[in-house]
Amino acid sequence: MTGQRDLPTPLFDYETNRAIHEALPEIVVDVLALITRLGDGAVIVAFTMIFFWFGADSDWHRRGMLMAIAVAALSLNAGLKGVLDVSRPLFAAQAAGDPLAFAPETYDGLSTPSAHAMGSAAIYGGLAVLMDIGKKWQRYLVAGFVIVTVALSRVVLGLHYLGDVILGVILGLLLVYAGLWLERQDDRTVLPLFGFAIVVALIANPLGSEEFVTMSIGASIGGFVVWSIVREWEPNPLGASILIFGLVLVPALLAFRVVESLVTVDILVEIAGFELPVMAGFRATGYAILFALAVAVPVIAQYFDDWPISQRLQDALPFDGRTVDTDQIVEDFAD
Repeated sequence: MTGQRDLPTPLFDYETNRAIHEALPEIVVDVLALITRLGDGAVIVAFTMIFFWFGADSDWHRRGMLMAIAVAALSLNAGLKGVLDVSRPLFAAQAAGDPLAFAPETYDGLSTPSAHAMGSAAIYGGLAVLMDIGKKWQRYLVAGFVIVTVALSRVVLGLHYLGDVILGVILGLLLVYAGLWLERQDDRTVLPLFGFAIVVALIANPLGSEEFVTMSIGASIGGFVVWSIVREWEPNPLGASILIFGLVLVPALLAFRVVESLVTVDILVEIAGFELPVMAGFRATGYAILFALAVAVPVIAQYFDDWPISQRLQDALPFDGRTVDTDQIVEDFAD
C-alpha cells in the first residue's frame, strides 16, 4: 500500500479541489469545516448506537439493520481504500511541486473512496429510511443536506477528490438500498449484510488493504455471531438500563481503541508451518467482543431493569420505557 496510484480524470484532479475552494466565500469554507465533523467516525458510531439502543422505531430488526449497514460500510471502505491505493489530493499536489495551501498536512491515509462521504450516506440515509420521526420527506431532506454538505466539505478542505466523495455517497446509498431489499425478501434478517462485511474484510487484506482491517474483521464477525443469536429476542429494556450498560461499554471501546493504536509492534508465531500475526488476532478479537456486546446491549440491559439504580434513573430521566420521551423534554424546557 503506497498511495501512489493516480486516476487522471477531472474527478481525481487536485486542481478541481482548488477551483471549488477558491470559488467559495471564506465564511462558507469555515462553516463546511464544522459540518465535516458530522462525518467523523466517532459521530457516525454515536448516531448508530443511539438509534439502535434508544431509537423510537419499535422494530428491533430495522434497528439492527443500521448496525449491519454501518459495519458493511466500514469493511467496504477500508477494503477499497487499500485496493485502489490512491493518495490524497494534498500529497499528489506536493509530488507535483504545486502544494494545496488550504489542505491540512497532518491528515494521512488513503483517499478513495471517502469514508466521511460513504459513512454519511450509509448512516444518515439509513436513519432517514428507518426512523419514524416526522414525515418521510422531512427526514430525506435533512439527510440529503447532511450527506451533500459533508461530501462537499471533504473536497473544499482538500481532503478528498471530487470522485472520492461521489463514489463514497453512491456506495453508502447502495448499502442502504441493499438493506431495504433484504427486508423485502425476508423482514427477519440482516445477516447477509454482516456476512458481506466479513467477506470483504477477509479478502481485502490479501488484495492490499491495511487500514482498519482488524476492526473490520472483528466488528463484522462479532455482529454476525451475536445477531444470529439475538435476532428473535425482541428485547425491550428500560432506557436507564441501556444507559447504565452503555456507560460501561463505550469507555471500554475507546480505551481499547487507544491501546490498539499505540501497539504498533506485531508478533508472529509459527504454528504448523504457518506464521500467525498474534497482535492482529488480538485486535480483531477485541473488536469482535466489544461490537458483539454493543449489539447485545438491549438484551443484556433487560437484566438490569430491577436494579434500584435503574429504577431511580428511569424516574429521573425523560425515558418512556426504552425510548426517550421527547414530549417530557419539551415540557421540562418550557417550564
